[in-house]
Amino acid sequence: MEAIQESPCKKQKSAPKLKLYYFNIAGKGEAIRLACAYGGLPLEDIRMHVNEFHELKVSGKLAFGQVPALCVDDDTMIFQSAAIMRYVGKLTGLYPTNDDLYAARIDMIVDFENDLFTGLSVSRYRARYGFGFLTEEHVAIVRKSLNEEVLPKHLECFEKILADSPSGWVAGGEQPSIADFILVPRLQWLVEPGVNEGISTTLLDGYPKVKAMMEKFMALPAVVTYYETHVHPK
Repeated sequence: MEAIQESPCKKQKSAPKLKLYYFNIAGKGEAIRLACAYGGLPLEDIRMHVNEFHELKVSGKLAFGQVPALCVDDDTMIFQSAAIMRYVGKLTGLYPTNDDLYAARIDMIVDFENDLFTGLSVSRYRARYGFGFLTEEHVAIVRKSLNEEVLPKHLECFEKILADSPSGWVAGGEQPSIADFILVPRLQWLVEPGVNEGISTTLLDGYPKVKAMMEKFMALPAVVTYYETHVHPK
């Protein structure tokens, strides 16, 4: 197991007061929770019920009508999971503040993770993306294509990137970055039994370096400790 890199927030006199608004699922929120745990950054993890989310949404406090949302010092709200992760990453040492090239490489991975999941997201939330007319039969065809062609093509890219990584972390740094924290929970969700119909639960088996990175991530002391006291949400 690797030693945890000292977090910049620990060197400050006081860390910002953070409140995360999300559901009691992994989704786009788990990366944020784990990043804060890794960096020793206190986080008030508010896991809302659907009715609480609707109340927050109609209040107008959500700029895009979506969560996750991060409230900083009871004053400023940050939206969009990647933006939240970059902010948290700068506080926890998971995103560089003085290395633009490394930051761009991390951003590259984060953007490609979004590409990986775009088709699946559209097939799950059809109306949101203007495809509400698609029938379940259409979705089954899409999922077959995703499982057999689209997802393997993207996963092969990650496999090649990891083959070139000297550390086993996806962005190639000595320590994990927000890219690893974003990617691992999403890949776990991708192949979770009973979650994504039509997507094989063994899909990742053909990508040993991807699986090795995931195992390495889950063995991080801070991640192990976090899940000793928190249920791993679906």
